[in-house]
Amino acid sequence: MLILFRLIFTGLFVGLLSRAAYEAHANLSNDIGNAGNFALAIVLGFAAAATWAPVLGEAVAGPMTGTLTDGSVSQDNSGLIRWIRRLEHRGWRRVVVVLCFVEGVRHPRLPAAFVLGMNNARPGSWLEGVFSREVFRFNNVANCVRAHDILKLRHDIDPGLHREAEVNLALLSHIRAPRPEPAILPVPAAPPAPALQRNSRIRLFSTPFSGTHPLGSPPAVSPTEPGAQSPDRPDPS
Repeated sequence: MLILFRLIFTGLFVGLLSRAAYEAHANLSNDIGNAGNFALAIVLGFAAAATWAPVLGEAVAGPMTGTLTDGSVSQDNSGLIRWIRRLEHRGWRRVVVVLCFVEGVRHPRLPAAFVLGMNNARPGSWLEGVFSREVFRFNNVANCVRAHDILKLRHDIDPGLHREAEVNLALLSHIRAPRPEPAILPVPAAPPAPALQRNSRIRLFSTPFSGTHPLGSPPAVSPTEPGAQSPDRPDPS
């Protein structure tokens, strides 16, 4: 319906604009009629622009937001797709594959049926290859990488480059072989650590009292200690 409106409004805009231009040169005295034609052409131009806005917006923003908004399974949430998902949870894989094939024929521009069919088809079967080729047409990076692996490893089919640069970058990083482990560099053994020399002037613990103080005089006893006597007071015993 939008395509029909787009064609109608665009045709009317171009026709009325050309007529208004011709009348402006042919009938210079009819100012009111020429102004009315240009005003009507402007109104139809706004209507035609509204119908072309989705196409222009997708052409401008599609390369930047395509991998985030296109190719998502959540876009198709019809009743049949919900039923197929319930059957998938129950483990009815053959019924799921048949229904996905039917849904893919009915709606070939929606990716949900092809993704579900690719995930539930028997590995190496013809239907798995068909679903994988259809999934590779969309822009979802994860689904395209999985479809590429299935086609290359199980069916020996090279799908080629994708139309989206982001998908090609993801495929290139996925296909690239990992770098080999670097060789161990031989390093000579480290020499033994030198023995630490102890400083004899440092004393960590005091030696027990042996009758003679190291400094030549007995240690002073504080009067506040238990059993201590004052030096000027005799022992009562």
